[in-house]
Amino acid sequence: MIRQSWDETAAKRARIRGCLLGGAIGDALGNPIEFLSLRSIRETYGAAGVTTLVPDGSGVVGRVTDDTQMTLFTAEGLIRAHARTSSKGLEGSETAVVRHAYLRWLDTQNHPGPPPAEGGGDLVRSGWLRTQPWLYARRAPATPASPASPRSTSPPRAPPSTAPPAR
Repeated sequence: MIRQSWDETAAKRARIRGCLLGGAIGDALGNPIEFLSLRSIRETYGAAGVTTLVPDGSGVVGRVTDDTQMTLFTAEGLIRAHARTSSKGLEGSETAVVRHAYLRWLDTQNHPGPPPAEGGGDLVRSGWLRTQPWLYARRAPATPASPASPRSTSPPRAPPSTAPPAR
């Protein structure tokens, strides 16, 4: 493992925070016009398009969207996976750790506030991010293929094998 100086670590963290914040601001800026055509955007906001935060269809300015929610929970899952690998030397659990983060996101779509954890060893309902009340709102429509759909809380099944049987 390569050790970074304090200054290098601080600079790296600042860049990561900047990426997350820039993504959230860009997402909030684009949210009200996400499904509009270029022609409609220009008719509504002028030739330059949207140049500042504008209200969405519900009148909310700067709404946290499903994309921002998912980005935050993905980052949390990756941080937890890195911490687990670094502290316990358990490589290969990254997918499960990020999946748990996505299940925490799913709680934000299906509950009005943080549901209680199920015992002290609950790997899904744990952590600081899930306690933030501003995340608890369904931001994207639920469709059968959507992660917000209650029918999709179990892991996807592998497609049937089309390979010939092993001999």
